[in-house]
Amino acid sequence: LMPGRFRDKLKWLDPFTYVDHYVMPVVNPHKNEHIELAVDIVFAFLFAFILYNFVLAFLLGTSTPLVIVYSESMEPVLRRGDVVVLTGSKAIDVLEAPVDFPVAGRHVTGFAEPLIGQYIGTERVSGLSIGGKEYAFDSSGPIVVYRSSLNGLDIIHRAVLKLKAPDGEFLITYGDNARTNSAFDELCPAIPRCYPGTQKCDCITEYPIPVPELKGKYFFHIPLIGYIKLLIFDDLPKLFSGR
Repeated sequence: LMPGRFRDKLKWLDPFTYVDHYVMPVVNPHKNEHIELAVDIVFAFLFAFILYNFVLAFLLGTSTPLVIVYSESMEPVLRRGDVVVLTGSKAIDVLEAPVDFPVAGRHVTGFAEPLIGQYIGTERVSGLSIGGKEYAFDSSGPIVVYRSSLNGLDIIHRAVLKLKAPDGEFLITYGDNARTNSAFDELCPAIPRCYPGTQKCDCITEYPIPVPELKGKYFFHIPLIGYIKLLIFDDLPKLFSGR
């Protein structure tokens, strides 16, 4: 057992110790249980906000340290409901394709030709031909997160090729799941992403992703703990709306 004095010092690592010592005597001098509960809830949200936006953001080097996987597009590596912990994304180690023209705001089909390969019996874009040189996608590239300009969602996909252009570095990104992703993200609108068994197709992004605009890259993930949020804010509303 730890000595009593040492235990007394450790309690000051708990932020609620400060609430009990300095806040409660002021806002709840009569020790009303309902007021105490309300104060604890308010400070729990406050401490969570500080932990996420300042402590974790500082330690991990990104303003978005945690994201929830919303789709099946990265299976089997990441599954719906997994919480992904991110780090800063200044350095992205992936296969590079040097080009001598600006890339920002250009459709990939304007300067490259998709290469089609077979993956578990399914046709899938497997690389790009740029200026007569072929670049097979790097299937071991890092998983990155960027904000889709078309649907406003954070997209968690793998960087499979880096374009080194005069106007900066840009990424081609791709979901691992061949069943839901037959083409890389930036091939939209030429080939939109379609969902098996449905009539639904959509686009994620139209242009290669500038490296400085990434929200972060994969560090590790915690399986399924984000599924409760998806159930409450995504699945149940769709169920009741009939979509």
